[in-house]
Amino acid sequence: MKTIGTAQVIPGEKTMGSIQAGTDIDGTPFHIPVLIASGEKEGPTFWVHGCIHGGEYGGAASIINYFHELEISELSGTFVGVPVTNLPAFKARHRNSPLDGENLNRIFPGNPNGTYSHRLAHILLEVMKDSADVVIDLHSGGLDANVPFYMIVKDDQSDTAKESMRIAKRMGSEVIWRAKGEAGTGGTVSASLVQEKIPTVTVECGGGTLSDEDERDFKKAIKYAMQACNMLPGEPPVQEEYTIIGNATFFVTKEGGLFIPACKVGDYLNKGDKIGSIMNLYGQIVEELICPEDNSYIAAVGNKYWPTEPGQLMAESIPVESREKL
Repeated sequence: MKTIGTAQVIPGEKTMGSIQAGTDIDGTPFHIPVLIASGEKEGPTFWVHGCIHGGEYGGAASIINYFHELEISELSGTFVGVPVTNLPAFKARHRNSPLDGENLNRIFPGNPNGTYSHRLAHILLEVMKDSADVVIDLHSGGLDANVPFYMIVKDDQSDTAKESMRIAKRMGSEVIWRAKGEAGTGGTVSASLVQEKIPTVTVECGGGTLSDEDERDFKKAIKYAMQACNMLPGEPPVQEEYTIIGNATFFVTKEGGLFIPACKVGDYLNKGDKIGSIMNLYGQIVEELICPEDNSYIAAVGNKYWPTEPGQLMAESIPVESREKL
């Protein structure tokens, strides 16, 4: 009988288990929860995970709720939900791991002889390579920022990337970041999976407090992707037009203070427009974040008056590359 970690894949049933991925500093094992729903009809294995970044818990909650709501009688193939992949970062409510300071989504494919995060990346990738036909990677703006609902596809011009894009265009958003090269995607799980010929789509949605709308968007993205893979009945939606964005600029603060946004996520700004500013504790503006290009999509922006330190990521702008029909 096939297993993923300790969770058994049993046609017509829902099962639970875990993947052991190393130990904490006191030797306590990290057990990553795994939720499996397997239909009686044959089909692909669909893997969805959350919390590669520990503070992005909206994906975790959405995976758990989607799993329990899923009607297994309608399912062809196997659904694998991994709500929290990065347990140390999740426990710390932080983007990076407190064990080694690493950003897990910048160090794939990992290293079995590295520090904890590198070992975790290696373990996760090996399990996905062994079990998954399609992977959906859920992200948000975390506790200190917000992002709109959009998709990211790692485009290396391969057939796998084309299949990833096909799925992404059916997941409920008209905005897709076609990520090329290493900028913003170097070391990501999606880049490694596409290299392994596993179609992968990253979903960005919300941040801070998980709203009802954010949860609906996460869950519809999962459902529509499964429909696009012929795992659930029904046709996923097709947008009238897709906005394709690329070549992101990441705004990392030079000064500490309180962040004051000057725009909202999902806005389109032009060169010279202000994205936000940093105010020190005397009320003086010590830094401004300025949009570098025309027709740029604001893909992330920090929360109002969020305390920042030098070197903190507080915004992303991505210029529009094209408008496409399906």
